[in-house]
Amino acid sequence: CESDEQAVQVQGVSGNFCSPKCSGSSCPSDVPDGVTAKPQCALRSPTGDSSCALLCTPSSWRGNGANGECGTGTCQAIQGIGLCTYAAADGEAAVATKFLLPSSVPALPALKLETNPTHYGDPAGGCESDEQAVQVQGVSGNFCSPKCSGSSCPSDVPDGVTAKPQCALRSPTGDSSCALLCTPSSWRGNGANGECGTGTCQAIQGIGLCTYAAADGEAAVATKFLLPSSVPALPALKLETNPTHYGDPAGGCESDEQAIQVQGVSGNFCSPKCSG
Repeated sequence: CESDEQAVQVQGVSGNFCSPKCSGSSCPSDVPDGVTAKPQCALRSPTGDSSCALLCTPSSWRGNGANGECGTGTCQAIQGIGLCTYAAADGEAAVATKFLLPSSVPALPALKLETNPTHYGDPAGGCESDEQAVQVQGVSGNFCSPKCSGSSCPSDVPDGVTAKPQCALRSPTGDSSCALLCTPSSWRGNGANGECGTGTCQAIQGIGLCTYAAADGEAAVATKFLLPSSVPALPALKLETNPTHYGDPAGGCESDEQAIQVQGVSGNFCSPKCSG
């Protein structure tokens, strides 16, 4: 911690963080890279000292806050607000100074535990009101899926996703539902162009579907869907190998390379011969 800080742990919240004392009701404004949470004079020690913390908006689908405001930390909910904390290493929590969160600390405006803000998200974070968690026969994992409107699908997708929604699924009762179609790749788990974002692009019947790893019990409650044979394969769809030299042999080497291992070094890599 900085020279004017101490490691603190808030009662009722796991983890800890570095905290400076309040100056009146003000707090130092410098925060770690990637953090957008605002410092507030929010804590009290058992002896009455006031200390600062980063307040955030908890989210059930994003661990570091609804807007990622805790950076590499975790946004933990307590008494209607959220605190940015870090996982305590062995023994750290024991030496951290214990603080309380007074009832006088106001909740953040419009604070709520959020679910997925778009369609096609991870069911672990909750699906939209017009979606259900589905699992496609022959593919592991699941995803949130809205029903088709005719042959159309909602176009909003999670952050980082570029896969296109298509009316591609059928339930055993004949209902049509939407999915994100992708290009499977043997060297990139989330699609040849990373189009599934934080999901996985799984190959089935000549196409790929963006899915998420199902938590314990989730797959059992997901509605089972089928991929009809009428769904066309994506244009120029193929299982791709490494697109450059020096890649991971697990994804296949280029035609002028071979997988090599150097004596005294673990692991391997694709290597072309020298020219000259």
